[in-house]
Amino acid sequence: MPLPSPCPATLIPAYSMATRSASTPTDLSFAQLLRAHGLRATAQRRAIYSVFADAARADAANAHLSAEEVFQQARLHLPELSRATVYNALGELVEAGLLGLVEGPGPRRFDANVAPHHHFRCRHCHELHDVELAHVDVTLRERGFHVESSHVLLEGLCPRCAADAPADLR
Repeated sequence: MPLPSPCPATLIPAYSMATRSASTPTDLSFAQLLRAHGLRATAQRRAIYSVFADAARADAANAHLSAEEVFQQARLHLPELSRATVYNALGELVEAGLLGLVEGPGPRRFDANVAPHHHFRCRHCHELHDVELAHVDVTLRERGFHVESSHVLLEGLCPRCAADAPADLR
């Protein structure tokens, strides 16, 4: 049986640290969150996580940062922070479920939005945007598949880049 035609993808409001910050606004709450996930609340983890909180407050649906971006921004809060510590902490935060990971062309991106969702990557500016593909998992389940996780990366031009592109490239 063929798959039905896909539903259009829509941008989704991100469940991110910007949303979460209302319920965990203080370092104490963040420390409790870390401990609840089996991690110590170190100054390094706090500095790294605060980079994502800042990015999510600025644009929750576009808070996808590379390890290098995290390193550069976290060092503004904690100058003695090493690159290795950032990479290790990012891995631990992903493993604990406090950050998502987006694989694709270019560097890995870490995502403040930990709710199930997919991504659109602009092939021109390389920005990532959160999207929801309605019914993908449901359609597969109806066909007998047992979906355990899904990671969809759509690519094309974002509205800003499409507006600037010649008509034959859109």
